[in-house]
Amino acid sequence: MCKVKEMEMHFVKRCLLIAFLVSLACISVTAADDTGVTVEIDSDYRVTPESGVVHVTKQVAFINTDLNTRYRRGYYSSFNHYLPENAKNIKAYDTGRAITLRKAQEGYHVLQFNRKVWYGETYTFYIEYELDINRNTAAFYILEYGDNTEVTLEVPSGFDTHLARDGYEVEEKQYSSVYKFQKGMDWKRSCLVSTIRHTDYLVLNDVAHLQERDVRVQIRYWEGEEAWAQQMLDTALTSLPILEETWGMPYPASYDIIITQANITETGGYGGYNQGKKGISILYTSSNEILIHELAHYWTRACNFDQLWMDEGYADLYTYIVLNETDPEKAVERRDRFLQKYENMKEDHDFPLSDWDIPDSINSSTGEKVDFGYKKSFALAYELYEDIGIENMKSTNLQFAASGTPVSEEMFVDMISTSSGSDLTAIEAYIY
Repeated sequence: MCKVKEMEMHFVKRCLLIAFLVSLACISVTAADDTGVTVEIDSDYRVTPESGVVHVTKQVAFINTDLNTRYRRGYYSSFNHYLPENAKNIKAYDTGRAITLRKAQEGYHVLQFNRKVWYGETYTFYIEYELDINRNTAAFYILEYGDNTEVTLEVPSGFDTHLARDGYEVEEKQYSSVYKFQKGMDWKRSCLVSTIRHTDYLVLNDVAHLQERDVRVQIRYWEGEEAWAQQMLDTALTSLPILEETWGMPYPASYDIIITQANITETGGYGGYNQGKKGISILYTSSNEILIHELAHYWTRACNFDQLWMDEGYADLYTYIVLNETDPEKAVERRDRFLQKYENMKEDHDFPLSDWDIPDSINSSTGEKVDFGYKKSFALAYELYEDIGIENMKSTNLQFAASGTPVSEEMFVDMISTSSGSDLTAIEAYIY
């Protein structure tokens, strides 16, 4: 018989690990290796808005089915598990007493069992934690792994809830809606939950002092979202003068700006949607980068762009340009992330930008093509910016606006090459 400590160290290496790869739309989960251990998990997520948290309870059945531990050749005594970075009030326990839990690295926690788990034995324990939410809005991830997991989500009645994956059943109770994912589903990708209890809109106002006139900026938001509203207002007031300066033309619209907090249905699955005079709808989970992008569309429309890639590529480019003045570190991070994603997706998704269009709403079947189109459009616009410089861009922006006609791809290339004197062969390769 080996020494217990030696066997424990040997088999700790075999415990299940999960790795999370975070992208724009989701988090991927994979098992590190196949140990022969069986883990069954029943997870319960309860949205409790009056307490301001999502309460998560996981019942974990750890079954030692590792053939290498037969005949008392070894045992398991710990378990590695990933918890969200924003998890709080974390505790673990079995039916008898608390389980020692310590944070390792990158969100992993090591749970030290209260007994040895020999071959053929099952050890059942529980993990609880909480995630902060607002009183009327919540956005969080269901983070699970494997295909032996049952997940239940309970949301109080009166909330509009969207789950970013299919395959669940819904039961409407007297005071809540219960969403259930049965065992057998693959949890290699997490599920974003967005849920909203609509209230009457509150309003926050201020004035942007721009080149030709003062523009009133109004933020319409739900009760409890004051911090979000203030961030959006501050972003608009800071970004609008920079957009005027870097586009080379004053704010082109004749109306004030209304920015409305919205749910995912109202934005068609997008982070934001500029509806011109009707205002901008911004998803309540969106960052200030999305608002800058939507503000930039006032100028893309003034430039008479006829093609989607011009409209979206320039809006993302000017998001980068504004951020480069207000938050250079974020600007570089966003630029590099967009360009790297373009390169990563190009082999499987490439198409000429002249063929790009987007649906009225994004879903799982259209999302990757839409995402690639945005990234390729930004790559084109950024290469153009690096090639001809901001002053030449200002000059051609004025020409686009003065053209009085939809700017086609041929006009776009001709006007920029004539104004800047640059060879745009590389740019054309993106388009055709």
